[in-house]
Amino acid sequence: MKALTVFRGLLAFLTAIPVKMDESFLKISARFMFLFPIIGILIGFLAGVYSFLASNVLFLLFNSLSTILFSGSQFLFSLFAKGFASIMTLAFILILIGLQHTDGLVDVGNALGIRHASLEDKVEIAHEWTVTRTGVLLAIMVSFLTFLHIFLMETDIIIQSLIVAETSAKLAMVTCGWQGSSPSPRFYEDKYEKGRDFIDHIRKKHSLYAISLAISLVVSITLLGLSGLLAVVAGIVVGGFMIIVGKRVFGGVNGDIFGATNEVARMVALFVLVLVI
Repeated sequence: MKALTVFRGLLAFLTAIPVKMDESFLKISARFMFLFPIIGILIGFLAGVYSFLASNVLFLLFNSLSTILFSGSQFLFSLFAKGFASIMTLAFILILIGLQHTDGLVDVGNALGIRHASLEDKVEIAHEWTVTRTGVLLAIMVSFLTFLHIFLMETDIIIQSLIVAETSAKLAMVTCGWQGSSPSPRFYEDKYEKGRDFIDHIRKKHSLYAISLAISLVVSITLLGLSGLLAVVAGIVVGGFMIIVGKRVFGGVNGDIFGATNEVARMVALFVLVLVI
């Protein structure tokens, strides 16, 4: 299979970037899931450049306003500029990936809010059009913490940091597929289970996971050294944790767990980077 076709298939699955692909992109993405970190690098780079430009443009704008209208308030206005740029960056990331992972995060939250229910009921309620309080709170919490970590990150390393964070998030998804197991088919209608093909192609395929891990480590360590290494480790840990969550709420790793893993792993990787840099 041509490398360009594989790249376009992965891009179609993991982002909202318009590429000309038919339904085969799902099978391509499942088969080449181990290359997810490559798309993470691209997403992180685009988001990082956007954040860097937004921060600098808004800083210049707010600094000019403070000089003209509110002399002596440069520091306060610089905080406003950084805050707006961080919100814009988070919005850019969510739009770039098409909110599909956030949808999975909400579904996981819906299921987590149901303490005394069978797996069948959790699956059904998680995918209802209505959103539970737990689903909303989980999505808000993860989004807010992601925004906060972007806000706390130094502008001069924001591009490297977002590349590493997105790479770590994609590695976390691969980790879920590598060590996770699919839910029992009796709990799912076909329309609800989209993760089984991915697990079938990566589960226990140690050589493929090694490629995914190597890509993540080389990029992250090159960009941020030890901090990048710790962010990658954080992604692996989140992937392992989400396998446990998936087993508890859905009976295994499904599409919603993959999506939620991406969002949580990005948040945790950014937290690690803010903490150690």
